[in-house]
Amino acid sequence: MKPNLSRRQFLAHSAGLAGASLGIGMPRPARQGAAEVRVGIIGLGDRGRTLLGALGSLQRDDAGPRVRVVAISDASVQALRRARVALQDSDDSLEPPRLFPNYRELLDEKGVDAVIIATPVHLHAEQAITALAAGKHLYCEKPIGHDAEACRRVLEASRTAETAGRIVQFGFQRRYNPRYRRSIDLLRSGEAGQILYVRAQWHATGNPPREKPWIFQQEKSGGLVLEQACHQFDVFHWLLGGPPLRACGLGGVSRWRDDPPGRDIMDHFGATIEYPGGVHVQLSHVSFAIPDRRFSGIYELVFAERMGVDLGNAIAWTKEGPARQLLPPDATSRQGNDTESALRAFVASIANGQRPDANADVAYHATMAALLCQRALETGESVHFKEIDPA
Repeated sequence: MKPNLSRRQFLAHSAGLAGASLGIGMPRPARQGAAEVRVGIIGLGDRGRTLLGALGSLQRDDAGPRVRVVAISDASVQALRRARVALQDSDDSLEPPRLFPNYRELLDEKGVDAVIIATPVHLHAEQAITALAAGKHLYCEKPIGHDAEACRRVLEASRTAETAGRIVQFGFQRRYNPRYRRSIDLLRSGEAGQILYVRAQWHATGNPPREKPWIFQQEKSGGLVLEQACHQFDVFHWLLGGPPLRACGLGGVSRWRDDPPGRDIMDHFGATIEYPGGVHVQLSHVSFAIPDRRFSGIYELVFAERMGVDLGNAIAWTKEGPARQLLPPDATSRQGNDTESALRAFVASIANGQRPDANADVAYHATMAALLCQRALETGESVHFKEIDPA
């Protein structure tokens, strides 16, 4: 690949269209002796395009196995048309990936080693299980499923695939963020003492994008608590060493009532989640925050015996001294963003056979914790984890 390939050019090739016709060529053979991971992507929405861009960075990276996007699937005619326009600025050094309106046809391709799924939440479970049954390595966006039964089926299929030597990773990319990793390592070292309490928020300054109509439907997205908060539930699980015991909370719609029409997801909620050892997490999400640091933003603040730690910024405080930066300011920028780091780890796992940090068990517990909180919000009652996961 040319070293100066633009992002637009890369996206054009990855769209798999040639002029006014569908591209049907497969990539040329990799350079002799080079390892190669041939990737197919299912879903060309905003998250799929972000993942595609991250793969472009990996394709230009000489370290590790070579990555090739060889196939793309999307049911949207509009997405295909956008891809057709993008290809007008293509590069002749690459053959275009094959395009499949039906994702099952992509999975039938023997030239696809690994599949990335970036479709709406309610499609994750079926597509992930089908991809694993087809013998592909799998990277699936979060959450693992939209209900408890779907989560259990994906976990079972993932464990079977792992036994057969497949790599299974989910899109909980905070697991690959150096700030979170350093902060949690510090807290686990015992230096801060016992963890006493966690306060967290996800405060957005506007309604979700209207071009994603599925996100406003509870049965398809799971709303704020499942589609978004599962990231933070993964952090809590990672930090506290296990799933929660119970949750309670309240939520509703205050600002975006019936906006857009037919909306049935909350625009705010507040929840308290209890973890083993008596640690309580207070979590709030809103979609109408004022764009000021005192009202908006995402954080997880840990209150420990001898220290307070801001996980996402890798900053610690004690009573005795000033704030302590746990990492150099440029530590994250040196390795790219979280998405690039997660995909780089996925490709490395395929090459070395090591189980990913964001594996199926991690994804299962994060998603089930979000479903626990969702049930508590829906019922207005305190709900125990064993009620949704008897095992």
